[in-house]
Amino acid sequence: MKYFPINSPRVCIGLLIFIIILGQVRGLGSKELVSQNPFNLYENKILFDVVRDGKKVGSHEVNFLGDQDDFWVTTRFELEIKVLFIRAYAFKYFSKANWKNSVLSEISIIVDDNGEPFSLKGRQEAGEFVVESSKTNFKTPLPLFPTNHWNSSVVNEKVVLNTLTGELNRVEIIARGVETLQSGHGKIKGQRYSYTGDLDTEVWYDEKGRWVGMKFEGKDGKTITYVCQKCFSSKDRN
Repeated sequence: MKYFPINSPRVCIGLLIFIIILGQVRGLGSKELVSQNPFNLYENKILFDVVRDGKKVGSHEVNFLGDQDDFWVTTRFELEIKVLFIRAYAFKYFSKANWKNSVLSEISIIVDDNGEPFSLKGRQEAGEFVVESSKTNFKTPLPLFPTNHWNSSVVNEKVVLNTLTGELNRVEIIARGVETLQSGHGKIKGQRYSYTGDLDTEVWYDEKGRWVGMKFEGKDGKTITYVCQKCFSSKDRN
């Protein structure tokens, strides 16, 4: 067996290759995703097609306005399912959230679940986050992440604010394997994370922490899939 001195070219090259490979694995294969400026990640917009049984049934759009220290996130999600050209189910979701210094400052939500309304307002108050909804009121410690998914730092959380029900959900978010997804940008790679506990959802983030995919089961048992149409900044599309 041959041994090489630590400063030999062969050892240096080997160490460099190891560091590069390790960096690539850690970038996609761990929970160490860093919350970054959303304008660097997405510019000002994220857009997904919502797909069921291979057909587009809706859209999910996220818009960002402001600067990295104080910005607003506006989310619109609309879904419509037809049977024999007749609308059988419709869902509309709207939320507007303010983030200051990487912490949720306030949020408002309006939901129309096939004619059943739900609304929520939340705000920072005396070091806590106060939630008032059409179903319940409560206070909870900060920081708090809503289930809007654009912010990959949520993967380190154990409790999230369910923006569809207004409840606090206890979760374990487990990193799975790196997978290839179809998108409007072509094939992209994303680390899959499984929400377990009070939620059952699959979410994908790329190596920079950008939200690039989602999958969950609808009320009728059918799988709903999010296909990214715009989830990169223009400088990263090539």
